[in-house]
Amino acid sequence: MKYICTYCNIYAYDEDKGDPETNLEPGTSLDEFPDSWLCPVCGMPKEYLQEVRDDIFSLKMTAYNETQHESKDLNYYRSIARKMLIGICGEFSVCDGQPDRICTGQKFGAPIGFGGAGQGKTFEANYNTLQDYKLKMCVIKAHHEPEMSVPIFGKKITLPVMSASLSGVKSSMNDVVPEDAFYRGLLKGAMSSGSIGLVGNTPHSPDDLGVNIVGENKGWGIPIFKPQSQERLIQLMHLAEKLNVIAVGVDLEGAGSTIWNSSKKPVYRKSENDLIELVDSTEKPVIFKGIMSKEDAVKVLDSGAGACYVSNHGGRVLDGGQGMAEVLPEIANEISGKIPILADGAVRTGYDVLKVLALGADVALIGRPIARLSLAGGEVAVKMYYKYVKDDLRRAMILTGCNDLKDANMSIITRSH
Repeated sequence: MKYICTYCNIYAYDEDKGDPETNLEPGTSLDEFPDSWLCPVCGMPKEYLQEVRDDIFSLKMTAYNETQHESKDLNYYRSIARKMLIGICGEFSVCDGQPDRICTGQKFGAPIGFGGAGQGKTFEANYNTLQDYKLKMCVIKAHHEPEMSVPIFGKKITLPVMSASLSGVKSSMNDVVPEDAFYRGLLKGAMSSGSIGLVGNTPHSPDDLGVNIVGENKGWGIPIFKPQSQERLIQLMHLAEKLNVIAVGVDLEGAGSTIWNSSKKPVYRKSENDLIELVDSTEKPVIFKGIMSKEDAVKVLDSGAGACYVSNHGGRVLDGGQGMAEVLPEIANEISGKIPILADGAVRTGYDVLKVLALGADVALIGRPIARLSLAGGEVAVKMYYKYVKDDLRRAMILTGCNDLKDANMSIITRSH
């Protein structure tokens, strides 16, 4: 049997070959590991080893055996992700949802993988509408090292970027790593970058897996739940509170999830009273995700929520919808300064992040690229992506005359159409 460590998502073990580094003879089964055994990469016990398919093990073993994992760059991990996601994602240099991409187009009832719902037009709109905005260069100004930190939920993060709420390795990502390993990569990669990771929940794993992994991460993270029954959501929020997570959230657009409904685990639209009940059920800040209109944004504000999360689920639930950048300015005009605004939707670079902030968000969130890197290299690869984005954001701020994030407003962008 072949295993990977689900904590670091790096260490790989083959029973037939053993592991001289940790004094395991060939043929040593997992049950025969000494109780004192610890993963040589992350130091976790044998309970974190989980059996994987031969093809996935081969990729992981190749990566593990290469010299010094940390010496590999983003393109190395992108190549690993490309092999892991054959048939559902090409790991293109530009992840834009355009019609010629392997992930796009109607799937006729099959899982959509990394693509969008239906013909993928909302996914495409996310990219196109954000790219309609152009950054205005402004360089005649006294030099100032950009200040990128931002307060959020009583914490201070070193850059205005977080990972979007992600889940569903089995249903959407070729089942290439265990769900818990995927979550750990997201959370630990964000934490080691001075940011916060969000994790979702999926019908193919216990619905409290994500929140429990956040708890394992000393509460540093935010679990986002699908819009299950009020009773179950309140139970999950109480668990989150006990685990002292940073905040909790509900993925309201998840009411359109075909995966949850096809798994006979129903999800529901939520009323204004439902939102208020959820906010009142916990002392933690509550994030409502899936807001794409100023009318819904006002309802989120009125509920007493801790944040309004502008998102269309990466275009994965409603086809033919608006792109995030189409609605964000209108929402920001209505609620900015009254409640934190989070936003995702084809955010790929630090340049994109600056546009999203200029359009009115307090924090931009990144989904697909970080998901692929968590699959391919766990914390190490995710941390590399945060650094890549932060470096581009710094450059963008310098070249647009932004000394701090307050300078990121509509004056630094212009629209093509």
